[in-house]
Amino acid sequence: MQAAGVPTGHGKADPAVLRAANAVGLVLDSVAVLIATSAVVLIFLALMAEVVVRYLTTAGLGWPNEVPNLLFPWLIMGGIVIGAHRGAHIAAEFIRGHLSTGQLRVLMMGINLLVAGVFAALAWLSLGVIGITRTQVFPITGIGQAWAYGSMLFGFGGIALASVVNAVRTAFAANPGSIHHTDTEHMT
Repeated sequence: MQAAGVPTGHGKADPAVLRAANAVGLVLDSVAVLIATSAVVLIFLALMAEVVVRYLTTAGLGWPNEVPNLLFPWLIMGGIVIGAHRGAHIAAEFIRGHLSTGQLRVLMMGINLLVAGVFAALAWLSLGVIGITRTQVFPITGIGQAWAYGSMLFGFGGIALASVVNAVRTAFAANPGSIHHTDTEHMT
């Protein structure tokens, strides 16, 4: 099971926890890609419908104007979760190049676990925001604004989960600095 250039281990005797982490990472990556792609497509289709109806009738539908408000946060959080899982984020390579394999493993595991803790706390706090916005609705569609704010729960929770997966991968990687080396020419 190899997704987005992430190594699966050292052979047929991979630890069960690494296989589980890879499976969770693959599902997380797939869900985030589906969310981001669906958001782009639905925003495009809604706005295109608005343009066509406005062109043909000189009156708009109204509801397509609210679709970006609902789905753009999901697009952003989907992309952030993809980046966190695939390691496609800004990294300080200078320090990593001066550490031994053991030191790098400890540093990367510590960073991933710290990120997991912080974003798990943010995911928990986002439940409060969702609760506050539950009664607020978009005027035309009547959809609750909590739907858009739910993207924070997915994004923060997804980053926390991706960080735990990456910490497990780091623990079992022969070279912890290579767990995110991807072929950028062929990234999806």
